[in-house]
Amino acid sequence: MTIARTVSYAVVVLGTILSIYAATALPVDNRLTKTDNEAIGQLNLSSACSLQDRRSFENELVCLRVLQKAVQSIGNGQCAVASDVIEPQEFLTRNYGCCFDRARFIEKAARYYGFETRRVFLIQPAFDNSLTNVLPLGQASHATSEIMTTQGWLGVDSNEPFMLIDDAGAPTTYRQALENLTLFSMLKPRPFYASKLDIIYGLYSRHGNFHGLNLPGPEYVFSELLWNWQ
Repeated sequence: MTIARTVSYAVVVLGTILSIYAATALPVDNRLTKTDNEAIGQLNLSSACSLQDRRSFENELVCLRVLQKAVQSIGNGQCAVASDVIEPQEFLTRNYGCCFDRARFIEKAARYYGFETRRVFLIQPAFDNSLTNVLPLGQASHATSEIMTTQGWLGVDSNEPFMLIDDAGAPTTYRQALENLTLFSMLKPRPFYASKLDIIYGLYSRHGNFHGLNLPGPEYVFSELLWNWQ
């Protein structure tokens, strides 16, 4: 076997192993569990988020505002460590967590009440190079959410009490808001949003410890990753 064929064979084998690993070890399970439902029940959202009463965009906003406030009122803003589990019940028990805890809880609660959600990962690329985004190189980053309403995708922040609604009252995505930053003064902290940011849909962690099998690598939801090309 020639060196070239040996190298080609090794590349195919390595690529196959990595593909199997990425497909089995790193996906995030977005199904609601019994424990999730019990944790969501502790938020007491039934009256604000009743499906029967949510017949308009205005009523959807009432539900999402109450939901956001309830999650943001949990504990303090200390971040969990990589070995902690980032799920609603663990967040309640731990009684502290930052953006990724709150985004996870907001998204699961929103899906419980019939909304479609997608994770928004905002990151300052290291060395101004977007290829480094999945590597934990100390870049400033933020995990937050977008939720589908009857009038379109709405940015619902995980840490700050704002939702992205424009002057006309229409829902707005983070990408749209960043492209028109002066029109969205609610985006805080301002220095972070005023910097160069990349948006990655569907990336839940870069180190692989929060949601799945606790194995190294970026955790993701494949169906949400597809939004990066739409």
